Amino acid sequence: MYFRNITGHAREKEILEKAMRGGRVAHSYLFTGPLGVGKRTLALEFARALNCRAGTIGEEVPCGVCEDCVALGRGSHPNFVDIGPEDKDGVRTESGLIRIGRVRELQAAIRYKSGGGKKVAVIDGADKMEARAANALLKTLEEPPGDSVIVLITPRPETLLPTIISRCQRINFRPLSESVVKDFLRERGVAPGEGASVAARLGAGSISAALKYSEAGVIEKRREIVERLALLDGDDIGGILGLAGELSARGDLADILEFLKTWCRDVTVWSEGNTGLMVNGDLTGFIKKKRAGFRALADSFDMIERARYDVTPPRYANKLLVMESLLLGLARKGALV
Repeated sequence: MYFRNITGHAREKEILEKAMRGGRVAHSYLFTGPLGVGKRTLALEFARALNCRAGTIGEEVPCGVCEDCVALGRGSHPNFVDIGPEDKDGVRTESGLIRIGRVRELQAAIRYKSGGGKKVAVIDGADKMEARAANALLKTLEEPPGDSVIVLITPRPETLLPTIISRCQRINFRPLSESVVKDFLRERGVAPGEGASVAARLGAGSISAALKYSEAGVIEKRREIVERLALLDGDDIGGILGLAGELSARGDLADILEFLKTWCRDVTVWSEGNTGLMVNGDLTGFIKKKRAGFRALADSFDMIERARYDVTPPRYANKLLVMESLLLGLARKGALV
């Protein structure tokens, strides 16, 4: 049995298991899909499986107890390289970048492997690579060292160089079912009872998002945002710009924009009479009876996603200007409240 400890993703696990059993493991993979659905978790288990000693005797892989599995679990195995976005001080952070220096270190590290198994490099947040870093990585993907496997992880593959994508075997991760996420939360006691259901629904198939929503006060923040939007008058330019200034200064701006996307989707569903499909069903009271049309709602969704893209590294757009433009645009559409 392979990857027993991974929640869900039977199809994705089967692809990797067949490759391992048949000796057809690719030199490079691209794991894509929504944030927090388990791409990185499976990538790390894949690295352990490729170096696990139990695999040679037909036992469960990865076994989790052999010397190689334990070392990989700690991230200290000589056959394992793990890089991701960092700030200027080299501290790992989602808002950072993958610079060429880290890619050079990866290239040097995967030239040689220690003992059996394979040298595995995981590049988390591959969409955060600087242009020079991406071009340097491309050369390695074109001529990969023997017995090496590179796994790129990103929720936004469209931002990668087409030549990088073409040299990777792509595995698309789908959102986990609401029941799987709910069971995960309940089993770990992080969101008992109805709280698990609400967090799972808001998580939209992402365990990490559901865990975030299960934290105290996070769910209530949705109501705060919608209440503020509902109070806005399309002609109140000062109020709109004031709210833009408040939101742009918050540390959870990315989460706010993701929520606005789900809210825009919910308003669309509500407008079509499918209230049972709403994610934020407890907030229907804020939806005005006179609604904008489907095109205005679709345009609003695109505007929100563009704003999220612009403020996400490595673009670093001015957050205040982005939010002012977004809220003014949404007010003109009259689509969200």
